[in-house]
Amino acid sequence: MNSKLLRVLTLLLQILVITICLTICVYGIVVTEDIQDSYPYIAATVRVSILLLITISYYKTSVSAFNPGNLFMMMAMLYMSITELRILSYFTGLTGWSFLPPRVGVWLQLFSQFMLYFSLAGYALFYQNNEHSSTTRFNALGTVAMLFLALTIPSTQDIVGVWGKKAPLSILVVIASIALITFMIILINEQSKAAIVRLIGLVLMMLGNFAAVVLSSFIYYAAGSVAFFIGGFMVMVVTLRNSVIL
Repeated sequence: MNSKLLRVLTLLLQILVITICLTICVYGIVVTEDIQDSYPYIAATVRVSILLLITISYYKTSVSAFNPGNLFMMMAMLYMSITELRILSYFTGLTGWSFLPPRVGVWLQLFSQFMLYFSLAGYALFYQNNEHSSTTRFNALGTVAMLFLALTIPSTQDIVGVWGKKAPLSILVVIASIALITFMIILINEQSKAAIVRLIGLVLMMLGNFAAVVLSSFIYYAAGSVAFFIGGFMVMVVTLRNSVIL
């Protein structure tokens, strides 16, 4: 598929996912009366809004430029957005309406989280690589592998409780650790201050996503959402101010 077309389709799909998330979140905030019950909707609204702003700020360079890293970052933003569809589980508990069969929702949650950290690891591994064919093959093979894992590993029928199982959690920890380590290596060797700020922001988003999505504690959920917001704000400011191409 044409590289530019792929990026446009990825952006449109992400906007669709974010629109669904925001619609559900607004409904949940309006309907719920207890602030603690509405917190998942509020936090999800903040995270997807940050994702949308970051994606839009990268839109021009990601579509017009041919930096291989763009593919990984656009995919990472897409999968971060898809991960937020876990709010459907809260929505089902609130209204009794279900948009996806439970098992499909779990598969989607597993795949999106695996692909999120795989894409971030790919971005770091190909940070100085300009070979488009290599990045395309890496992404294609990784997508097949992550989909296979998501469909075959033992898990629950509950999106929220899926990371309570040892198998999916262990796999995610391994993939996330690889992504984090590669980012740390880049940070040590990076000379540009703007790039360092951007990378730190991405690390905060990475850790924030893990805490808010994977860890079930309310404290982790709140702390993860804050870290995600701070990291996203850093990435967005650096991008808009310095026109940094991913």
